This record gives sequence, C-alpha cells and structure tokens, in this order.
Amino acid sequence: MKSTLKNRTIFTRDNLEVMRGMADNCIDLIYLDPPFNSNHDYSAPIGSQAAGAEFKDTWSLNDIDLAWHGEIESEYPGLYKLLEATKLIHGKSMMAYLIYMAVRIIEMKRILKNGGGDLRKKKAGLFTFTATQRLRTILSC
Repeated sequence: MKSTLKNRTIFTRDNLEVMRGMADNCIDLIYLDPPFNSNHDYSAPIGSQAAGAEFKDTWSLNDIDLAWHGEIESEYPGLYKLLEATKLIHGKSMMAYLIYMAVRIIEMKRILKNGGGDLRKKKAGLFTFTATQRLRTILSC
C-alpha cells in the first residue's frame, strides 16, 4: 500500500486505528504521549477551557481488545511470555497496560521508515528519542 498522507498531517483519534491504515515504512517521526499507568483518574479543573474533560489511567483486561492478546501470542511469542510473566509478578492491571502499549509499538515499528524514530514524552515533561533499531530489539524477543 502506498502512503497517501500529506506532509505534516496530525491525527487526533485512536492512534492504533490510524496506524493500522498506514503503509509500511512511511513515517519519519512519531510523537507519543502515552498513558503512564499511574493508577489515577484525572479531570480538568473547573473554570479551565478543558473543564469536564476526564480520563483514567488505570487498567484492567476489560480495557483492552482481547484480540490484541491473541495477535501478540501468535506473532510475538517471546513478548507473549514476557506479558504472562508480568501478570504473575505485577498483576492483570500491568499486563493490560502493556498489551495496550505493545500493539501500538508494534505498529509504530511497522510504519516508521528505516532510520526514523519516535519522540516520547515522559512524566516529567522531558523527551527522549528512540531509534527504530531499539524498537526492533524490543519486538524481536
């Protein structure tokens, strides 16, 4: 599939849905501000422009599509074993969060051009750059 994206396109919906509609190796850089699994619920302050906006940063297996679990099991058995071990050590909540993130990282790896990367926002507001080689290492387990 050839990419038909215009330069500087910004998407504001579920990134998994967007990425799965993209061609392989078509993106130079991904900015990512993921949830952090902080086990808190957040809401915008009353009187702010975003008043009424809420989101939760708590996870359960009900929050993920169980098909994602099956995809990881069949296509990335090493990662699947790691997720199962995580469930035993840290519980179902952490496993659900990691499944949510893993399917997105897998798609990021697929759509990033060789030499491309991702820019991730961390909790403290700092940014890190991760080359695609690092993503390949994560997904080759």
